[in-house]
Amino acid sequence: MNSITPFNLRHAVSVECSPVHDFVGQNWPALQNAASLLGGRRASQEANRLFDDLSSNAKIGPHTQRRLDRLLRLLELDDDAVNDTVLLNVIHPSNPIVEEICLLCDGLRHASEQASHICGLL
Repeated sequence: MNSITPFNLRHAVSVECSPVHDFVGQNWPALQNAASLLGGRRASQEANRLFDDLSSNAKIGPHTQRRLDRLLRLLELDDDAVNDTVLLNVIHPSNPIVEEICLLCDGLRHASEQASHICGLL
């Protein structure tokens, strides 16, 4: 195929997305809201960058993996990731949002583990 052919081979190849792509795609608004609630504007921007990375690449590269790991630590309420000055201090443990954040965290962790396992097989 020569360089003047309008057909782009990149779009002709069927690429299977990872479980992380699927989970983030299905749960994006909730993940973005949780990041904003737990980490403030900075975490929200980081989550948006993660979404952009996953939207534009079928493969999870090192930068995307680091963003994914940071989002997981935030959802796990890691002291280094959670911004104490935001609404976390207002959330009561019995609030239903806590259960939703836990479900998001479990789902994202499971998808990440599945993606790691699939990549290890290739």
